[in-house]
Parts: sequence; C-alpha cells; structure tokens
Amino acid sequence: MPELPGGTLTVLHTDVEESTPLTVHLGDRYPEVLAIHRTLLRAAVAAREGYEVDTQGDSFFVVFARATQAIAAAVAIQRALAAEAWPEGGAVRVRIGVHTGEPIRTAEGYTGLDVIRGARIKEAGHGGQVLLSKSTAALIEDALIGGLSLRDLGAHRLKGLPRPERIFQLIIPDLPADFPPLQSLDTRGRARPGLPPGRVLTTVLFVDIPGATARLVALGDRRWREMRAQYTALVRQELARHGGDEINVIADEIFAVFDGAATAIRCGYAIRDAVQGLEMPVRVGIHAGEVEYDDGTISGITVNTGSRVLGAAQPGEILVSNTVKDLMAGSGITFTDRGTHIFKGLPGEWRLFTPDVAGFGTSPR
Repeated sequence: MPELPGGTLTVLHTDVEESTPLTVHLGDRYPEVLAIHRTLLRAAVAAREGYEVDTQGDSFFVVFARATQAIAAAVAIQRALAAEAWPEGGAVRVRIGVHTGEPIRTAEGYTGLDVIRGARIKEAGHGGQVLLSKSTAALIEDALIGGLSLRDLGAHRLKGLPRPERIFQLIIPDLPADFPPLQSLDTRGRARPGLPPGRVLTTVLFVDIPGATARLVALGDRRWREMRAQYTALVRQELARHGGDEINVIADEIFAVFDGAATAIRCGYAIRDAVQGLEMPVRVGIHAGEVEYDDGTISGITVNTGSRVLGAAQPGEILVSNTVKDLMAGSGITFTDRGTHIFKGLPGEWRLFTPDVAGFGTSPR
C-alpha cells in the first residue's frame, strides 16, 4: 500500500445493497459478479487518485486528497455499475457515502469520528444513491459540472453520532434520482426499520461471557455489575461502528443483526479485541438465514441456530455456521473447520468454522 496522506481528506464508503439476498440468488455466480464489481470500483478510484484503505466483502473504504476527486469517482462508479451487463436478477446496486474531515491516520489506515461519519452516511442510503455530508457539499457545490446537482435531504440522526447530520444527495443526470426516505434513526425508530412484517434474510450475531456465573461469584455483585456495564458499553460501541442493530440483551448475552456476513464477522473480532482489557474473554456465534420480522421483533429458527453456534464456541473464539462460510465464497477469506455439532432442538448436524482473523480488518475505527 502506498503511503497514505494526512490532514483534511474526503472519505468515501461503499457497499452493495441487499448483498445477502443477491448472494443467495446468484449462488456459484456470485464470486464472479463480486469480482466485476471490485474491478469497476477500483478503476474509478485509481483514475481519480484515490487511496483504497480497506476492502471487506462487498464494502470499500477509500480516501481522496480533494473532495472533487471523490465526487468524480462516485459518479464514475455509479455509471459503470449501471452500464454493466449483470446476470438476470443479479444487478449490483451500490450505496455511497462521502464526507470531508480530518481522519486520524494510523499504521493500518484511518480511525476517528470522520471515518465513522462517512460510513453512517452511506448506511442511510439506498443502492444507486450517492450521499454527501454538509462539509463535502459545501466544498464541491460551486465546482459541479456536467449537469450534476445537489438535493438537500435535511438533517438526520445517525447511529452513534452525537448530533443530527445534514445530508445531501448527488443528482447524476443520466441515473435514477428518486429513492425511498433515508434509513436514519428518524425514519427507523426500532430494529430493522422500514421492513414489513414477514421473512427477511439477515445475519445474526450473538456474544456472551463464558463462565459468567463463576466470575460473578469471584468478583462479587458490585464489581461484576461494573465490569458487565463496561463490557456492554464496549460491545455496543463496536456494533455502532460496524452498523449492527442491537436486538436484545439478557444478562451478558447480546443479540444483534447485520446486513452482511463479512461485517458481522469483522464486528465479532472487533468486540473480542475491544474487551481484552477487561480480562474477560468473550465468545461470538454468527449465522445467516431468514428471520421472522414483526414490529421490531426478530425470531425464528435462524435466531435459535445463531444462539446454538454461540454455545459451541470456546472463550475468545468466533464461530460461524457453514451457511456463513458459503456466503463468503469468493471473498478470499479462509476458514478453519471446527467439526460437526448436534444442536439441541435442531435437526441434523451443523458444521462450524473459525474465520481467519488475518482476512478481516476492524474498520471503521
């Protein structure tokens, strides 16, 4: 990787909308489609002198020295994707978030609130949409050419950010400009907002502290409450950074859902690393499939299976089901086979795996 720039930069985050259903629909063709998507994005970024900081699954994190370069890249990405001859029912729709600020440079890339802000702006959007922060919009408003324009979408509360963010949509003349309302806290309210009651494809993550009862006895009630509060806060911090939706907390077990398997795994490792200072090794279980969604409540066999995967994990271990492994086909991530397991109340045998930690970053940080 070339030396990364510092100072004021424009960050650009992308991901594929509804990537899990797309993976299921395309099956063995998905790795090829994902590779085409990556090639198109990288070409657009390189032509505008962008720096590819992190790529996980279908997500990209890129920085540019100038806001105008980032906007040119975003336009090129959406046009290239729209022009591509995708398989029937397999069109790739990418959402893009752009923000200008001063991210903190680290040995691995960048961290800080400006990185998170860009990611949250992206998560509020829809496939085919380019969203900008107020700071980026102010920098490029007078430099728009080729019929590009901005649409003020107003101020929105975004997960984990201290104040509402004013968001602008970049209007690209030859591409769709009308999208559903932004997926912000103002339009969400509860977990998995905007989804009608029914069955939804999602990735479930469970985390807990193995041996919690023994730790309670050893620490005493007061100290245990303090430690558990710190643990819960750290888990929630990583969920917010990685776009997870917390569904339920029972004692030390936390249940969350994600749009994609790669993000859930990345968050699992980030959680494990974040709580190391508490000297309380956690374990994480991840599964993917259809869940029953009704008024913010999520249930079904997929949820029960995710909980069983958690129960099979050892302290400090992240375990995923074979379903999750299959969804990651073509990602370049390797998995270690942890054998077959029989889960109480569930039919058949379940093969579990540990993802290779070297294949996952923990951005956005």
